[in-house]
Amino acid sequence: MIKEGSYLFVEGAGPVEPFRGKYAAKSADVFERVRARWTQAGLDPASAYLPMRIELELTTKCDDSCPSCGMGALPLVEGRTLSDGQIRFLLQQFASIGLPSIAITGGEPFTAWRALLKLIEGAREQHIDISKLTTNGSWGTVARCPRVFERLEKAGFLDGKLFVPLLMLSIGEQTTPLESVTRILHHAVTHYSERELNVAVSSLADPATRRHKVDDLIAIYESAYGQFPHDRVHSTMRVYLANERLEGQAPVHRPGHTPVAKWMDHCFDCFAPTVGAYVLPTSLLKNDGDWYTCAAFNVPEKLAFGNLLRERAIDVIARTAASPYVQRVRAGGGLKALHDVVPRDFTENTTCTSFCDSCALLIDQFDEKSGSTTGHRTPRVIPPAALLARTNGATSGSGS
Repeated sequence: MIKEGSYLFVEGAGPVEPFRGKYAAKSADVFERVRARWTQAGLDPASAYLPMRIELELTTKCDDSCPSCGMGALPLVEGRTLSDGQIRFLLQQFASIGLPSIAITGGEPFTAWRALLKLIEGAREQHIDISKLTTNGSWGTVARCPRVFERLEKAGFLDGKLFVPLLMLSIGEQTTPLESVTRILHHAVTHYSERELNVAVSSLADPATRRHKVDDLIAIYESAYGQFPHDRVHSTMRVYLANERLEGQAPVHRPGHTPVAKWMDHCFDCFAPTVGAYVLPTSLLKNDGDWYTCAAFNVPEKLAFGNLLRERAIDVIARTAASPYVQRVRAGGGLKALHDVVPRDFTENTTCTSFCDSCALLIDQFDEKSGSTTGHRTPRVIPPAALLARTNGATSGSGS
């Protein structure tokens, strides 16, 4: 398997090699083309934050039940899927900010098959690439697998202009038979070239044992099809992390011993335009419209900056770019930029388990030391004053 992090191309740090990496760009001038989109949308390409991709939670429904689900997926009878109208509205929102690409996630997107096709077709009409489609592979049966690929292709999944689309297969705590996953992998690498489609396996380690299923997957593949296509399949190996967005998530039993300062010193700039190994900056759009300026599963809650089902995307982008925290991190090339604000006695003596955990701690410290308030929650209901103003306006209008 090709290790995650291979072929990292950051704007201004050397040339881009087309068709290289898990999130491969299709041209060497990808950054120029993206900045032209932003300019055409009326945005300042030098802004502190402009997303290269939005990770969109199409549905919260899932046909599996992983105890450590980072997205908080729900059973089929409890989850919800974006409506046709919401999909159209969000695509218009994305187009209004010149968004280059979206990643489709869930839940399990293939439990919302009709909505998934609507989203892919609509994105093609708006000239927005699908850079990633994540799935547990439950559709990889003998009967369904080839038909699903044919329909995805017809909908436009492979038609992006900027990025080679990635099909991401998740095999963490899922109960989907690995035979189904291997069938999808085999179909992908034998029917499409690396210039048409990339494939990857995302493995979340068992929280108790830290064991991954990748070795099992490779053994099953080789038993059925021969040598595993290590030169075509990318990997994303993760461990279970806490997630403050999710109520009732299984507790973490993995104490961290790494000082915040060390996480800071090894952090890279997630807000710098990046392709190849990743597509950055990447944001997360939850099914309810809440928008986060980072797409990590355990994204700090304070990195929520608005709701794209209730506000204009351009306003949320402006609010994010104006955030003192975002500006400081962007200007300093990552979390290390906060050493000038957060005292060393805190960063060197406080430990945690990940970059995201350190980010959450640093946001609190930054807000306290700088007097800032990072993040924004869009009201779920109309404030009484605004409701009264609307009512008075309607009354005045009817009498004129």
